[in-house]
Amino acid sequence: MYYTGMTRRYRLTLTLVCTALLCGCNLTQAAPSAVPTATTVQISALTSPIPTLVRGTPASATAPGAETPSASEGTDSAAGTPDAEALAAEMQPTTDPEATFGTASCGHAETEPATRHTVEATIDYAAKTVEARQITRHINRESEALNDLVFNVEPNYWLNAFEMVSVTGAAETTLTGRRLVIALAEPLETGCALQVELAFKLNIPQIGAGIAGFKGYFGYTSEQINLGHWLPTLALRVNNAWITRESFFAGEQNVLDIADWDVTWTLANADNVTVAAPGTIEDLGEGKGRGTMQRARDYSLSLSDTFIVLRDLTVTGIPVELYTLGSTEVTAPNGQLVDGAPHALTMAIRALELFSEKFGAYIYPRMIVVEGDFPDGMEFSGFAFVSRTWFRQYVGQPDGFLTLITVHEVAHQWWYARVGSDSAMTPWLDEALSTYCEHLFLEQFYPNLTAWWWDFRVNAYAPSGFVDSSVYEFTTLREYINAIYLNGVRMLHQMRIDLGEGVYFDLMKRYVTAYDGKVVGSTAFWGLLTEDQLAATRTTRAQFLRRADF
Repeated sequence: MYYTGMTRRYRLTLTLVCTALLCGCNLTQAAPSAVPTATTVQISALTSPIPTLVRGTPASATAPGAETPSASEGTDSAAGTPDAEALAAEMQPTTDPEATFGTASCGHAETEPATRHTVEATIDYAAKTVEARQITRHINRESEALNDLVFNVEPNYWLNAFEMVSVTGAAETTLTGRRLVIALAEPLETGCALQVELAFKLNIPQIGAGIAGFKGYFGYTSEQINLGHWLPTLALRVNNAWITRESFFAGEQNVLDIADWDVTWTLANADNVTVAAPGTIEDLGEGKGRGTMQRARDYSLSLSDTFIVLRDLTVTGIPVELYTLGSTEVTAPNGQLVDGAPHALTMAIRALELFSEKFGAYIYPRMIVVEGDFPDGMEFSGFAFVSRTWFRQYVGQPDGFLTLITVHEVAHQWWYARVGSDSAMTPWLDEALSTYCEHLFLEQFYPNLTAWWWDFRVNAYAPSGFVDSSVYEFTTLREYINAIYLNGVRMLHQMRIDLGEGVYFDLMKRYVTAYDGKVVGSTAFWGLLTEDQLAATRTTRAQFLRRADF
């Protein structure tokens, strides 16, 4: 993600907002406060498949704000919700039909993915709701038995957005904030696999204004539904502990391991709606589609009834698709009619080609870029949002945010999707690297703009702060951007000078190769440097890092 909302253009807006709220302009106060992190919900453990996916018109297809019967109340099947027996018969597990939820099977090959999610969801476009059933199969590759599984449930960040209906295959289940703990009836031994089923509902929130709008990757407007981080993900396990980071106003707090995804969606009340989805796609007809991805950290969607799609290929034949919210033609100050869509598509293609050459191959079958009806950009596996604002501000020249943010979000396919990091504790490992990729891109394609980029992007803000800070160490969004993004690119550029071109880019390729598909911290990055290279970068590290003694 790249926060551009705090550039000079928005300072007046934020000043007015803070004045209106009668508070000091501290973005901690402006951050969303309705986060249910203190509430623990006990969920009944069940022993048979739970029918939650509704074929046809779901019970949740009521007007926004209307009451929907709870799972315990039951509804008449003629009203849109079939009875439990009918749904149980219709929705058999698709991951492993022979398996019983909560019962382990052993002897799995090392080549099998450790985690596989199979999802069936009904998305009611008019009602802005989702009813979903997710089967997660996990192989324990730890050195000791597991007594529980922990999922991170990002939608529960929003008040009343997530409702856990049931969990199958658990002895006991509790949901506290974004952390879902599934206690197992029997320990899951090393090398053994187990399936659990989660049945849940989503009430998609309206995308907010101001700071809240930056999380518009999950939410809706009159023209779009965005389902980013909408599915529960198995938490990363480090040092015998499952990792869930506390929500915070700055940055991101998702720590995501890779998994295989098989997601089937059925649209309801969705005339002429197009689904933007990554991976390998099957059109199943009658408003149904299926997407599959391997080694992905998430599986995200965007839906709109106004999408216009542009498509082209990279030189290696990778399809790149751009979804815009209707026409993107605007009148430039000189009176010329310009269209940002072909430009954004070209920027995405060139970025994929350049970064594949410099860092290693792009690993997904397609790349999806979506115009997002919210303030900025956001990265996902094989998928990225670029704000509608940047399309509207395009004037026919590359020196603007439409170029930079498109390139930045594509770069996250390496610094997030391929090599994962802890976005809460070491955010520079994805954000500084992706921001510096903007500079690398301009060097390659628009070398006359590199000096402009340094002034426009970095130097104008006189950035300070330690690059290796966690998100929790900042009191304003501006401080976070300055330290992580801007001082981060200063550090990387100086490292490149310290090491020389060949050594620097060799380091980046080795970083991708060594930690492909993993989640790593700063020590992993610096540990790739030789003693001589550490010596060459010692002054730079001492200048920018709190801990430089690698």
